[in-house]
Formats: sequence, C-alpha cells, structure tokens
Amino acid sequence: MLAVTLKWIFVVLHIITAAAWFGLGLIIARHGKAALSADASARAAILSLGSRIVRIMSIMIVLTLVFSWGSFFAGGAFPAYPPQYHISFTLIVVLVAIHFFLIRSPWNRLSAALTDGAAEASSHAKRISIGVGSGHLLWLVILVLMFWTELSGALGLV
Repeated sequence: MLAVTLKWIFVVLHIITAAAWFGLGLIIARHGKAALSADASARAAILSLGSRIVRIMSIMIVLTLVFSWGSFFAGGAFPAYPPQYHISFTLIVVLVAIHFFLIRSPWNRLSAALTDGAAEASSHAKRISIGVGSGHLLWLVILVLMFWTELSGALGLV
C-alpha cells in the first residue's frame, strides 16, 4: 500500500515539474530575443530574469527526472512496465541533456555576449529557441509514450 501511495505522489510531482519546465521554456525563448533588441538599461533586467528562469527550469527538469525514477521504481521497475515506459525513461535523460546543452549553455553564452558586447549574441538566442523547440517536441513524444496504452485503446489500435 505504501509503495502504491508513494508511486502516485511521485507521479503527481513528476507531472507538476514537467509542466513547469514546459511553461518556463515558452518564456525563456522570448526573453532571449527580447534581450537582443533591448537597450542597455533594460537588457540587464531581462538577462537577470532570464537567468532566474533558466535556473528554475534546471531545477524542474532534474526533479522531473528524479520523480520519474521514483515513480518507476516504486511501481515495480522494469518488469512492471511495458516498453514505451522504458523508452520514456531514457528520453527523459535526453531531455535533461537538451536542457543543459541546448538551453542553459546558450543562455549563459548569450548573457556573456550581451554583457561584453560580442557580435555572436544573435546566434546564441537562435540556439535557445532551437533548444526549447526540440525539448518541447521531445516532451510531447514522451507524453504520448506514457499514455500510449490508453491512446491505442481509444483509437482501436489494440
């Protein structure tokens, strides 16, 4: 009974943190573009807010991974789940990598470039947008995989 309760607590926390990461991703791409066109006085505030958003996104995506592992292992681990959960399990690790290498890292480079007045700042903003788009697409694939059994039953594929 405790394992079932613990599993569902992890599932709810997993959903909350994944949704927070997704929502914050919508904001950070826009902040990167806004920082490029802002004047010097507004740019510092945009970069500061963007850095806080990226930090919160980093926390949320790591917690999403931790809570997914918690629910997975509390629910019986590998033998208890069909293959689409195993795939989702792996893709969440890829999503964490996308966040750190295609969102967080370009954001840090964008902030440094705009602070130093470097010319390559627009390429960093584009990389942030690409990272967010890639992450959101992967997030959607993971969501479909987690509900595959229900979706395939509803669509008559089973």
